[in-house]
Amino acid sequence: MRFIILICVSFMLVTIAYSQTNSLDCELTKSYTQQTIGTWGSYITKISSELEKKPNNDLLFKRMMVRHMYIAHLLFNESESKEIDTQLEGMNSDLTELEKKSEYASKCLAFRSAYNAYCAVNSPATALYYLPKSFSFAKDAIAKSPNSPYSWSEYGNLQYCYALFLGGSFADAIHSFTKAIELIEKQQKNVACNWYYIHTLLFLAKSYEDNKQYKEANKIYDKILTIAPQFSAIHRWKHKI
Repeated sequence: MRFIILICVSFMLVTIAYSQTNSLDCELTKSYTQQTIGTWGSYITKISSELEKKPNNDLLFKRMMVRHMYIAHLLFNESESKEIDTQLEGMNSDLTELEKKSEYASKCLAFRSAYNAYCAVNSPATALYYLPKSFSFAKDAIAKSPNSPYSWSEYGNLQYCYALFLGGSFADAIHSFTKAIELIEKQQKNVACNWYYIHTLLFLAKSYEDNKQYKEANKIYDKILTIAPQFSAIHRWKHKI
């Protein structure tokens, strides 16, 4: 009887932990679709508080990803903010800790790519140092973890920015984002509360759009709306064709 009770208690604790994590994912997704990423510093604080109570690798990975998106927001909207350096340091620390875990090491390659790209944007004088490292990490991520959606999505981000700022075709970014989406849909269940999935879909649509493939862009915008109908900005971005 005692054994059965212990099993039940353990199951309840796991269920509670899962529910809390799932709730956070839904909150982040709601914030992403409402375009309030500027508030994500509060989520980092919230996650950090939970990690202080009890270390958890999944939660640590989540904090790193939240930092990742928050840094992108700050760089392109508040480029003079001192918070950028703080979050870059935090992202580097999170990655360093996660790289010690075998189940996360390969995933971290993709985000090391993003970290180096952010360092280049934050300090353009160092771009010749950081950008080659960023592409090197992205390619290593694809080679070592070809079935990881993070590998393809982060590589797609690089390819998109390269095409956007230096000119050229967006076809490579389209390929990478499409591959990432296929993997997410195959491997992950709750896509409605997966802001990273919606973000990848959004940049696939933007890649089609910037490649003047407006019909394909609209199809992806419509797909986003079926998953996240609250993402009202999509209506403004769709093309009349």
